[in-house]
Parts: sequence; structure tokens; C-alpha cells
Amino acid sequence: MTRAASYVLVHGSGQNASCWSAVRSLLEERGHEVVCPELEKKAADATLEDHARTIAQHVTRDDAIIVAHSFSGAFLPLVSDIRACGALVYFAAVTPEPGKSVREQFVEDDSMFGRGWIEAGARWFDPAEQEGIAREFLFHDCDEAEIPALLQTLEMMDTRPLVTLPCPLAKMPGLPTTSIVATRDRTISPAWGRRVTRELLGIEPIEIDAGHCPQNSRPVETADLLESVLG
Repeated sequence: MTRAASYVLVHGSGQNASCWSAVRSLLEERGHEVVCPELEKKAADATLEDHARTIAQHVTRDDAIIVAHSFSGAFLPLVSDIRACGALVYFAAVTPEPGKSVREQFVEDDSMFGRGWIEAGARWFDPAEQEGIAREFLFHDCDEAEIPALLQTLEMMDTRPLVTLPCPLAKMPGLPTTSIVATRDRTISPAWGRRVTRELLGIEPIEIDAGHCPQNSRPVETADLLESVLG
């Protein structure tokens, strides 16, 4: 029987905490403790450390598993500098490089993000454009009947100031770490995810056959993978 765990599930820059609702329910039904922090969306002067502190405030156990989706991977390794935790999980996420900003990582390897996603740019902040872009890059592998509800999870964080801030760490945390790469991701390149998992984290990635938001398109498989971290 799987032991009860404490999970902190962190949304990315395009959604709010409700994007984890299905996975949260599944994990709670299995006896786990789950919290989904809501990150600040409109604080233009917020730093990487500020967002990490918000996440750390929701860590209630020293063995908590912190799961970061998408851009929130940039905050993930900073959390353990603020609050003791048990494991880190990059989930279809940016993996930061100590001393470099996300922009510098992208300049060095522009395969990091999907070309179409980059070209969408500021259109994400146009309410008339959001549904079409979300369908193309976030929910393209979701059941059509579920998309109206998933569109309610959309909430944009302006990451343009954050991408210029270097990761302040000298090295990555020495915690158990997992990287889950979504093989049909149109936002963060699966090939880039595999490479940085091996080069920056020194581990082999776990793959899930899904687009950028497996928590929405494959919630049962996602819950199963997150439970496997306990092993």
C-alpha cells in the first residue's frame, strides 16, 4: 500500500490553481494531503524568490513533494532554500540553470520553446485570442467536452520581467528530483526537456504521452506518476 504523502501542486504561468482540481481529487481519494497554492499574477516587480516564498508558505511537512508545472519550474529549486521539503518534481516544466536567466537559456538554445508558442507572445493577454491559443498549445489533446471547463482555469501571469532574472543558485538542490516530460508538448520542447533533465539534473526523464497540460488531459496517469515518486 502506498504511504500517505504531502503534495504541493504549483500551477504554471497560463493557469490558476484550479488546473490541478482533478489530480488533487484523485490524490486525496488515495489518502494523500494536497495543497495547490495560488501564485500572484499581477505583481510586475515580483522576483523568482518571491514566488518561491509563496510556494514555501504552503509546505506543511519536511517530506513534502513539490510539483511545478510549466514556468513555475523556474521557482522550484529555490523553494528548498526557504523551507525544508522532501522531493522536487519538474512537470512539463522549465528547468532553470544556476546563474542564468530563462531568456539566456533560450538564447543559447532556441528549441527550448515551441516556435508557435513564442510567436503567440502578447496575444496571450488579449481576451479575444486566449481561447484559440489555449486550445492550440494547452488543451489540444484534451476531450472536447472538457475544454469549456478547462478554459476557466486560464489566468495569465506576465513572465516577461521574470525571464530576465538569473537563477540565484550556485548549484541545484541535492534533493530527490524527478523530471516528467510531456511527449506532445507544443509549449516546452520535449527534446529540450530531455536534454536539460540529463545535463542539469543528472537524471533520466520520465515521459508521459500528453500535451503541455497532462494534469488536464491525463489526470489519472498524472496522479499515478506523482505517486510513483514515493517509490
